[in-house]
Amino acid sequence: MLLYGRDTETAALAERLAAAREGRGSALVVRGEAGIGKSTLVAAVAEHAEGVTALRCTGVESEHAWSFAGLQALLLPLTGHLEAIPEHHACVLSRVLGLDPAPDKDAPPGDLRFTVGLAALSLLTEAAGHQPVLCVVEDAHWLDRDSAAVLLFIAKRLAAEAALMIFTVREGYAPDFPTPGLEELRLGPLDDDAAGALLTDRLGGRQYGSRSHLLRTAEGNPLALLELPLVESDARLAADWTGARSTTSRLKQVFGDRIDRLPEATRTLLLAIAADETADTGLVIDVAEKLGAQLTDLAPAEADDLVRFHGDRFTFGHPLIRTAAYQSAPVFRRIEAHRVYAEVLPAGDHRRALHLAAAATGPDETVAAALEASAACLSGCGGHGVEYTIFERAALFTPDPRERGRRLLHATEAAVAAGNGPKARSLYEQILRYSDDRAVLARATLMAALVAAWANDVRESYRLYMEAADHYVAADITSTGYPLFRAVELAWQAGDFSRAEVAAEYAERLGIDHSPWVRDLAKATAGFNRSCAITVTEAVAALRNLIGIHESFGDSVSPENRTMVAWWQTLIGDVAAAERTASETVRTARQTGAAGALPRSLTLNALTEFHKGRWKDAEALACNAIDVAIELGQKIGPVKSRAYVLAPIAALRGEEEHVRELVDTALADSPGDTVVTVDIALALLDFSMGRNEEALDRLATVLESSAAGEALAYVPVAVEAAVRAGDADRVAAAFQWYAEWAEASGQAHLAAQVERCRGLLAADHEAGAHYERAADLHKADDAAPFETARTDLILGEWLRRARRVNEAKTRLRAAAAVFERLGAEPWSERVRRELRAAGDAGPIEAAPDLADKLTPQELQVVRLAAAGLSNREIGEQLYLSPRTAGYHLYKAYPKLGVASRNELARLGL
Repeated sequence: MLLYGRDTETAALAERLAAAREGRGSALVVRGEAGIGKSTLVAAVAEHAEGVTALRCTGVESEHAWSFAGLQALLLPLTGHLEAIPEHHACVLSRVLGLDPAPDKDAPPGDLRFTVGLAALSLLTEAAGHQPVLCVVEDAHWLDRDSAAVLLFIAKRLAAEAALMIFTVREGYAPDFPTPGLEELRLGPLDDDAAGALLTDRLGGRQYGSRSHLLRTAEGNPLALLELPLVESDARLAADWTGARSTTSRLKQVFGDRIDRLPEATRTLLLAIAADETADTGLVIDVAEKLGAQLTDLAPAEADDLVRFHGDRFTFGHPLIRTAAYQSAPVFRRIEAHRVYAEVLPAGDHRRALHLAAAATGPDETVAAALEASAACLSGCGGHGVEYTIFERAALFTPDPRERGRRLLHATEAAVAAGNGPKARSLYEQILRYSDDRAVLARATLMAALVAAWANDVRESYRLYMEAADHYVAADITSTGYPLFRAVELAWQAGDFSRAEVAAEYAERLGIDHSPWVRDLAKATAGFNRSCAITVTEAVAALRNLIGIHESFGDSVSPENRTMVAWWQTLIGDVAAAERTASETVRTARQTGAAGALPRSLTLNALTEFHKGRWKDAEALACNAIDVAIELGQKIGPVKSRAYVLAPIAALRGEEEHVRELVDTALADSPGDTVVTVDIALALLDFSMGRNEEALDRLATVLESSAAGEALAYVPVAVEAAVRAGDADRVAAAFQWYAEWAEASGQAHLAAQVERCRGLLAADHEAGAHYERAADLHKADDAAPFETARTDLILGEWLRRARRVNEAKTRLRAAAAVFERLGAEPWSERVRRELRAAGDAGPIEAAPDLADKLTPQELQVVRLAAAGLSNREIGEQLYLSPRTAGYHLYKAYPKLGVASRNELARLGL
């Protein structure tokens, strides 16, 4: 295939295909206007793909509301590999690809992008293990939402596979096809030389009036250069093709004019093809005959290269030809075509309902019921991304306003399940216009509140949860406590504790079953933010009660609620329990496909690893939380991972520029009504760099604000900064609050920090006893190694001043080993200064942290492999293919000095 002016682009794609043959897969998005040569470029590369399994699908406008249509077209040729992939993946794909029409009622709902995506990735990588795979997804902007979500999931995970995926997307065309994280190649117009050469080749020596006028009109668009000379005279170009018309509109007119010149029967047959391009040949012929056309009538269109027979279906030479064939037909003929399709298709076929809707001219309960049944079937197969679209269409055709509201509710719930918050909110607003059914309004408002929380609109989410509670009461729904409980949690996030009290009082006034839960959470909200009404001791007791209640439900607690329990456990200082809960929640969420709970549970797991002194693990989990949150469209996950995990670690390492970058990003992404205390990370940076006054100012500001609870764990930093700044009185109240919390928690590592603070606040001759008690408490509960090292450092400094030099050296070297292992350079330097002052200038030897040798992804893979998981199991946990998991594992082996899983397990990572 000869291409003009595309040598660079062709070479780039050929290079990617060669890399895929060697197991270095990738994905590329080729963007450009209609006719610019996207398909031709990709076809030229595929032409030279010998020994490669070539898969292809094309997004089609008529399939935009057919769940998984694109995925089916792409992966059906690979069904021979289904038996080789895990059984649960094969079951998921059998339903999605239409091989097993019966939905699995016992299957966990999961998140579409992850459950189906991982199964599809498993099938693709199995095929690529036998022969390299080239996936071409043309007109991706017309893919159905579910296929798009899954294919983008796969595209981001091909690095270690023998696979290349190419998407072609029409530039500047609705609907858009956003592809964050994927590389893009934008095709622009041909340069003058290439355009001239292509036109010369097209004319074949034939004379054509004003050649220069034609070149200007085509504007370097290859399809325009090919098509315009066949139909346009120089005079018409001069008269009709000047001005601001786009190349796309000009080409549509060209194709429309060519179709208008065809016999009527041929146009009818083209309309039948265009009205449902998913139909097989037999169905198209059947419909065409009922419309008055025969297969032989296709000959003029074939001769004009407008349509071809490819495989078992008819295809148009270009998507714009299909558009022209459909739009050039009168409206009554289009309606008639859809009506005939609805008559011919069997009752259970999803397309029948769509054709009924396309043929309807007003509200029709028969059409609405058919669409609802179709949407319910899609729901059973996991197609939420299209389900809500069809439920909405069903509602629009529904004559009865109450029934319309009910169907809009189903659409709203499906939009939430698909993760489309803006659409869910729009549907909720439609429900408010059409329905006065309080049960419908209760569920719809609950969905709207959840969507507002996703968007970080915390105050609006609180308002909606309270409104949902009103509807629950009016509809006599028994679980009224749930929206009120969520309202209190949202009030906490917004730092508005009066609103938490309002929700608790409402629950008690109603006497609902869960009112004690709401009251306990409201107590915790107040107590952890220094309310004069509730002590922190009462708050800890309230959280312990809530934790106990949730734990009594055992495995029935959802991942979302388990994540909440892990958060409560961190608030009562039980880091070990929080780590167990958070890590188990991460595993459960991944196994069940409950991806929506993952960002928060990963962030909490990262926070516990941070406190446990496993900073590399914390960074890996936080980065994973950010990636998953971005993929899900959740905004708050990346903010909190950066503000509460990554920035504090960077601060304690003295990475000033990195801290400010993380803080700036968190602030830019966080809403004004969400408590995101980036000042904590900045205070830790100031403190680590010896800027005690600045650190004190920042922490004091937070401790005096509605976000005080976020800074409670960092009161010991404020105390030390205040003492070193000579302003100890400023933190007296905060320290008392912290001491009460430590006592209520019963955690030795918190009691140790209290003793260390007392030593700092005491006279120097009394301080040593407090420091030594702190060191003993740390020894009994080393849940926070960094804090243990800080205590050893302060005790070592005191011992040196007391001229107990040998003891001082022992403590200082113990602290130095921890700081060195964690990479906390400002702290290591502080210890080195003290050691030199004690007469010890020897090198500091720290046990090597093998985790530091690995990337975050490698570390996660290695941890799971050391725990005995296979590559396939690791892939399912981390949403990777087994080959990618193995790729990361074997890259890690030489870094760790091992050669097998058995050796890996013995490292004790």
